Amino acid sequence: MEKLIIRPAKTTEWEAAMELAFRVFLKYEANEYGKAGTDAFRSFIADEMLKKLFEAGHYKLFLAFVKDELAGIITIRNGNHLSLLFVEEKYHRRGIGSGLLFYAENYVKENDTYDCITVNAAPYATDFYHKLGFNDMGEEISQDNIIFTPMKKNILSNQANIMKKV
Repeated sequence: MEKLIIRPAKTTEWEAAMELAFRVFLKYEANEYGKAGTDAFRSFIADEMLKKLFEAGHYKLFLAFVKDELAGIITIRNGNHLSLLFVEEKYHRRGIGSGLLFYAENYVKENDTYDCITVNAAPYATDFYHKLGFNDMGEEISQDNIIFTPMKKNILSNQANIMKKV
């Protein structure tokens, strides 16, 4: 595979990132969610307040590029919660999603004081997250027409946790 570049998004890249998220959502998740869930997802990513939080630096967006093409996105809210992870179809199973996840994990380790990362995994993505060390925190939930399984991954070693408590 060509070289993968992952970096923080520029404010001018917000719309392209949300378009990618919606395109991939429609392809892989919309059937599971139905019209109400699809409308709820579209409303979430089109929310001007979300964009303002991003522009203010409170909602982190990272982009993955192969050559100069946007291949995937990941977002972090509340310091350690993964909110959106989407990869263009032609880049599936090529390490883009894992790369984005590891990038976000390292970002949280370096910039925050959290010892875990969390995600509300869509049905399509639960196996992916399990393979990368996430554990279910409960049963699958349907909330506001969105279906997800709350998951968590510890990101600090036991030694780091001991040092953090001192």
